[in-house]
Amino acid sequence: MWQAWSFALVRLAAAIAVAMLIGLITGDMSLWLTIVLGGILAWQFVNLFRLQRWVRHRAHEDPPDIGGVWGDVIAIINRLYRRKLFHKRRVMQQFREFRRLSAALPDGAVLLSENREIRWFNRKAAELLGLRRKVDIGLPIANLIRDPEFAAYLQRPGAGQGVVIRVQTGEAWLALFVIPAGPQFLMLVRDVTREVRLEQMRKDFVANASHELRSPLTVISGYLDELADDEGIGPEWHEPVADMRRQALRMREIVEDLIELSR
Repeated sequence: MWQAWSFALVRLAAAIAVAMLIGLITGDMSLWLTIVLGGILAWQFVNLFRLQRWVRHRAHEDPPDIGGVWGDVIAIINRLYRRKLFHKRRVMQQFREFRRLSAALPDGAVLLSENREIRWFNRKAAELLGLRRKVDIGLPIANLIRDPEFAAYLQRPGAGQGVVIRVQTGEAWLALFVIPAGPQFLMLVRDVTREVRLEQMRKDFVANASHELRSPLTVISGYLDELADDEGIGPEWHEPVADMRRQALRMREIVEDLIELSR
């Protein structure tokens, strides 16, 4: 850089010296100094114009071939521009890779702002929640998921195990988890319809089985009570009947516990 500036100053001094020499010969030094300095200034304006034109159209034009200080300036700008393009391509490549990875996730992911507004969501979240990229970006998530339990959970994100809500448009059930991530929040959406149905089937089975077992146990216990009070049976049956009554009572307690558990 200093070499270019030294060369430019030497060239300017040489031009002024030539102008003064011609002025001394012709007897009009001010005229020739004005001509030489005006030419130098005009040349600088031409270089400035070429630089400005290239900066405006640098995406599809080669840099101008200018030497000296202007050449150094163009080289620095060109280097910065190429570095910017490199980082831009790298960021875009990483963004595309992130989109591919997020699209492959089995669960939905929604990025929320500090005010719980939607900033981004992946394809699975759009499928599960019915989100539309051009319409729902920027809207509060509570306006799209109208559930009192979720609204209360949204005020204390990260607490507990999330919430499970029923989708209003169908029979699907979704588990929602909101995770603080700095000033923003990441909401994970998981389809738990199969798990909820299996749990309901388990509860129904336990309740039905308990009720079905209670009726025959009541009949058996009644007959055992009568046998225990019957003085006509032999002494050898007293102990077996008492044992059967104890086991019947134990089974009745188990059935009552199953009914309470199903509730």
